[in-house]
Amino acid sequence: MTSPRKDWNVLTHGSAILPSHGREHNLSLVLQTLSDRGALSRADLARATGLTRVTVSELVAELLNRSHVIETGQQEGKRPGKPSTLVDLNRPGLRIIGVDLSGVVPFQAAVMDLDGTILKSFSSPNRGATKEAATAQLLELLDTAIGHCDSPVLGLGIGSPGVVTDQGIIVDSEKFDWRGFDLGSAVKQATGINTHILNDADCAILSEHTFGQGSDHMILLRLGRGVGCGVITHNTLVRGSNFAAGELGHVRQRPEDTAPCSCGEIGCLEAYVSIPAIWKALAEGESKEQLDQRIASYLAGAVAPLLSTLDIRNVVFTGIPEVVDQPLAKALHEALALRSHAARAEDFRLSLSEDPEHLVLRGCAVNVLFHELGIT
Repeated sequence: MTSPRKDWNVLTHGSAILPSHGREHNLSLVLQTLSDRGALSRADLARATGLTRVTVSELVAELLNRSHVIETGQQEGKRPGKPSTLVDLNRPGLRIIGVDLSGVVPFQAAVMDLDGTILKSFSSPNRGATKEAATAQLLELLDTAIGHCDSPVLGLGIGSPGVVTDQGIIVDSEKFDWRGFDLGSAVKQATGINTHILNDADCAILSEHTFGQGSDHMILLRLGRGVGCGVITHNTLVRGSNFAAGELGHVRQRPEDTAPCSCGEIGCLEAYVSIPAIWKALAEGESKEQLDQRIASYLAGAVAPLLSTLDIRNVVFTGIPEVVDQPLAKALHEALALRSHAARAEDFRLSLSEDPEHLVLRGCAVNVLFHELGIT
């Protein structure tokens, strides 16, 4: 699946550009322009970026040497003289491998191109592994994906539940019993490929922001094995002082809630509205209509304060389509409107993701592109 990029929708990660970063910044500027606009001549690149033609020619030469761009042929047009040569991202010659560890199904991996299009997909045969067994299962899946990749791999992206630092360390992921685990280094050591790891909900919102229904200020709410929430404000991904922003799943809203949670606490949101909890309620005879109302009430209680505090008018809701459907989205919208002025505004929108199955995988590609090429 391919979705067009939005020229107006450029994510930042909140980091300043220092003078010493000038050349890398200009290289990223060229790559970003090609990503947004497609193949351009060097002269057109100079006009688009505001850089001189000499500077652009030097930058393109370096990017050609790195194999990050390629020449794609001559420009057609009416201008007199020798036709210009077009350059573009090396879309046919570079690949990204993404892995989604968050699902209620076994681990999923995909080989993608630089536009986030999924070319091949794979899944591990089992689920429920923890600690070293989960790591081994991940590495086996990566080995399969790398073995089926017919082009050089720009980078590996992994979306994992739990708290993940910007260095790829899993601070805490009770799903796999990983605590203080340097997953990024473990994967890079095993594969030899640069690896970039992000919380699964953060991956999902990067995907939606880049390829889907993104905006400058947005929240993505994701139901899976847990309850994930990604937040973007001023086109900046919010990660928090300890990388735990959006961890709604372990919020306890009501003192009377005592259902046990996988984290060891009781009454957490996850214990009531995660996909396993929903399946359990349905199996016990609760009707889908009643369940939708209950889920909406729980979620709205957690999300409404964020809408009002951050003044956000765009919410994307996602999860497996059998559960996260239009009736549940309608119930959630109504429950939010009861709790927040923002959700009653004329410009407020709550929408279902159009590609829930691949959100995390494609968000992994966005994360790799940012770290490897400076493209957002």
